[in-house]
Amino acid sequence: MSLVKNSICIGFTLLLVQGCASQAINPPASKPAASQSAPSEKQVEAAPVKKVGKKPSSAKILAPAPQPRPEVKPLNSELLYHLLAGEIAGQRGQMEQAVSHYMVVLNQAPDAEVAERATRIAVFARNDKNALEAARIWVKLVPDNIEAQQVTAALLVRTGQTDVALTHFENILKQTENTVHDGFMLIVSLLSKERDKKTALSVMEKLVAGRQQNPAALYAYSHLALLVGSLDKAETNIKKALALRSEWTEAHLLHGNILIRQGRDADALKMLRETVDEYSDDIKLRLFYARKLVDEKQYEQAYEQFSEVLDQDSEHVDAIYALGLLSIQINKLEQAEARFQSLITKNKRVSEAHYYLGEIRERQQQDAEAIQFYKNVSKEPHYLEAQIRVAALLAKANRLDEARAHLHRVKANTLEVELRLYLAEGELLNAARQYQQAFEVYTDALEQMPGNSRLLYARALVAEKFDRLDIAIQDMQLILKNEPENIQALNALGYTLVDRTERIEEGFAYVQKAFAKKPDDAAILDSMGWAYYRLGKYEQALEYLRRALNKLQDSEIASHLGEVLWVSGDHAGARKVWDNALQQTPKHELLLDVIQRLTK
Repeated sequence: MSLVKNSICIGFTLLLVQGCASQAINPPASKPAASQSAPSEKQVEAAPVKKVGKKPSSAKILAPAPQPRPEVKPLNSELLYHLLAGEIAGQRGQMEQAVSHYMVVLNQAPDAEVAERATRIAVFARNDKNALEAARIWVKLVPDNIEAQQVTAALLVRTGQTDVALTHFENILKQTENTVHDGFMLIVSLLSKERDKKTALSVMEKLVAGRQQNPAALYAYSHLALLVGSLDKAETNIKKALALRSEWTEAHLLHGNILIRQGRDADALKMLRETVDEYSDDIKLRLFYARKLVDEKQYEQAYEQFSEVLDQDSEHVDAIYALGLLSIQINKLEQAEARFQSLITKNKRVSEAHYYLGEIRERQQQDAEAIQFYKNVSKEPHYLEAQIRVAALLAKANRLDEARAHLHRVKANTLEVELRLYLAEGELLNAARQYQQAFEVYTDALEQMPGNSRLLYARALVAEKFDRLDIAIQDMQLILKNEPENIQALNALGYTLVDRTERIEEGFAYVQKAFAKKPDDAAILDSMGWAYYRLGKYEQALEYLRRALNKLQDSEIASHLGEVLWVSGDHAGARKVWDNALQQTPKHELLLDVIQRLTK
């Protein structure tokens, strides 16, 4: 119950007391254990509930009989004062004072709801001593309440009283034995939140010690071991669980995750493949295997597995969607289109389907149809990207003003969305060589988001294109002032100084710093090579530029390598590099300029 709601309740209590001085704090008896809701993380840090892996038992659900409520003292003016003072303190954020007031009421007039309230406030205030005292009263008043048992056990573990905590954990297991709750996983959820992972696992180990023939207990222990990073123990116990219950899907999934966490991806895939072959009708297991194949970029094999799922369940939306994505990935565009059209027909994942149909049409260079599909994307996760693609395609069709107007109509509900829209508009103008206008867009954006590194970087690049080197250098220096380790800015500033100024040594130092952090990056290798060239060290320049071009077949890198080869006297080598680049980008401006300048 929220602070506000409690305050309202207490306000009504005050009115009742004025009419009847003998009114007692005596709420209805707590619900049976089977209907208790588990505590949320916001309510008690130690006691979230996560139901995993175990289907409801087919056995009859037996709820323990409600326990008789202890007699409580009547509500008097002093107790009412402390209740009101506790609520007011809580609303003001004075949690310790709130705890103190509630503990006074609880000690004088023990009541389950007051005990629960005091426990939660004390936990929130990180006052473990009072939280445990209140929790013990709470569980004493309503011993059949699973939530009270959970919170008390968690607080006992947190305060180092693990043996006493075990009694409450056993109570949880007893109370959930014939209910829909999975007692073992409730306990896992509790213990996984504890800071002392070693102690948490030790407590679970004691619970499981006498239950070595109970697969649910072994599964839960393995799950906790995985969560706290004891991977060997996790693997040992999940194998024991599977030896007792070999058909258990969730146990196989957990086994796969343990192997992956151990870095044994190949073993995980082998195990999953064999298990899927054995339990071929298990769709959940096959889906898990298929997704792991995607993670390993084994797209053809993943496609086969998702197809098997669809053979078993032709309406399986996730399988249809996954097959659509995989069809794009392996360039089966007709099959991809059929999958996404199927989702639209079924009225499932419609917005996402329109987005990928737009991508398919764009790949097929049917831009007008792509725009229509993108415009039908009505919600995230693809709404913003779809609108940016619409603008890009309009600009590509020489409809730049319309493209910008389209971006302006997109609602920016967050700063991140606003940033993306500014950057997208600037990129459109930059691609159209309207550098001054792009510069103005970025400058306007920086007034709204001063110091934003992405905007500063974008403005620096466009400023350099129309010879405002002072601003380009200034913006990149500002980025590095705020983010000294920004690799992209280090490389860009270094390259600009090397290429466009006489501050070559200074620029080279920035490039070297970027190279030290990311030595295999093609752009940085290119900058290193160009810096050596500007320093007159041609052999080193050729070494780095060749490495850069091997990493990335890029025309700017090719233009640099060709220039150094030409100046070094290897005209045939230079022409070969340039010719290869021209085959890929025959209209690349820098490449053409270099060839014309050196060969005229």
